[in-house]
Formats: sequence, structure tokens, C-alpha cells
Amino acid sequence: MNNNMTDIIERYIKELLQESNEDFVTLKRSNVAEKFDCVPSQLNYVIKTRFTPEHGFIIESKRGGGGFIRITKVTLHNNTDYIDYLIETVQNEEANNIDYAKILKILKDDKYINHFDYEVMATAIDSLYNNSLETILLVNRDDKDFSTIISENTWENIRQLLIKFLRTIKYNKEKI
Repeated sequence: MNNNMTDIIERYIKELLQESNEDFVTLKRSNVAEKFDCVPSQLNYVIKTRFTPEHGFIIESKRGGGGFIRITKVTLHNNTDYIDYLIETVQNEEANNIDYAKILKILKDDKYINHFDYEVMATAIDSLYNNSLETILLVNRDDKDFSTIISENTWENIRQLLIKFLRTIKYNKEKI
């Protein structure tokens, strides 16, 4: 997708949110697609990449003729509220469905962590994941149950590592 179009649609939705008297906006895919002369899937792409829970948004969607997309901005009062929100989101999500790289990038981009912290945490997660893959390869490949247990355990360990990291960030933000 044209990156410029992605930015334009994102800006448009954020402007709608700012102008709204509510914490949400409701859009029809076809109307937005028509406005920007693009296909509805381009709007879906923008929402999936720019309006995620990690970015502080909740998405409700209904497809079909009367379908809509409701984008709700989570109202946070300070930086620690956002960290609490992320902790809750990570705790409630399946460990293997969490986009760890995206969360770390948002934390870095929004200046919750610096580049060094980002690199350390990304390396730790990557090392933990790669160690698990190596362990699975050492196990008898016919033992799928054991490999599944190792994989699930690794994702859970990565999730717990991220939650501890977020709590550390929260504690340090509160002290400042």
C-alpha cells in the first residue's frame, strides 16, 4: 500500500477523533474508501497497523451492508496509565499472539524507553525465542506434544518478561 496514502488516512481518522465529542468515531469502510479513492482493504490495513491496542485504541467492526468500524481512543490520564493499559493488554492476550516487536517500537517511539533499553529488551526476547527453537530441534521431532509444550512455555516466558519490563518502566516513570 502506498505509504503516503496510509499516512493520509491515519491523519484523517485522528482528525475525526479530535473533532468528535466522544472518545470514538464510527466509519463506513466504503465511505472512507470512496473519499480517498482507494479500496476498503487499504482502510483495514491502516486500522490494523496504526490503531491497535498497543497504540491506545479499541476497534469494533461489523461487516456487511450496515457494517461499520468504530475506533475508540482509550483515554489515559498520564504515562503510567498507558503502561497499566499495556500490562493489562499483554496479560489478557494469548502469549503467542502478542506483537512484542511492535510494543517495544511504540515504547521507544513514544520515549518511554531509550534506544539502548529497546535494543536490550529486543535482544533478550530474540535470544529467549531462538533458544527455544534450538531446544525444540534437539528434541525428538516425532514428539510433537513435547515440542508444543516447549513452544507454549517459551511464549509465556516472553510474555512474563515483557510484563516485568513494563512494570519496571512504570515504576521508573512514577519516580520522575
